[in-house]
Amino acid sequence: TYLAELKYGKIIHKMDHLACFLGGNLVLGAYTHPEGIDSSEAQRQLKTGKQLAYTCYQMYSRFDSGLSPEYVDFRNGKNDFEKGRDAPYYLLRPEVSETMFILYHLTKDPVYREWGWEIFQAIEEQTKTDSAYAAIKDVDTMEKEDRMESFFMAETLKYLYLLQNDNHTIDLLNTHVFNTEAHPLKILSLVA
Repeated sequence: TYLAELKYGKIIHKMDHLACFLGGNLVLGAYTHPEGIDSSEAQRQLKTGKQLAYTCYQMYSRFDSGLSPEYVDFRNGKNDFEKGRDAPYYLLRPEVSETMFILYHLTKDPVYREWGWEIFQAIEEQTKTDSAYAAIKDVDTMEKEDRMESFFMAETLKYLYLLQNDNHTIDLLNTHVFNTEAHPLKILSLVA
């Protein structure tokens, strides 16, 4: 399962790393569905979210470096892919770690924690420098760039940490929401 692009009426069989947030979004939607998690629509969202999470994990695990390129091209619209031709780089993005955190938090399936751990180990092995972490120019050659985006520590590492830590009080269904920079905010009950 992958999320293709529609450009000028034509389907482009590619999936960006940025689209990997959708797996977590769909699963969160399934668990908060007005008709309940057992409704057919919620079950469809849950299944699709899990399938997208698996594809996003594969975007990391299929490359020798263990890191995902910016996007992958699906061959002839089939479920086999290759590194995007003009975007072989890895920018330390958070979307996959966000999805793994949400799926583990809600389903408690340890596979999402395991996948997150594999991604963390690849990041540690491939991107760590003497002073920080570095974006990668090409996930095959592993040449480092002299830059680290601010979202890496604010989001990517935070989600990977929370994924491995059960000693937090964040409850995505009842008491907390994350803003776009992965800051957990407590939901306030407003009294009229």
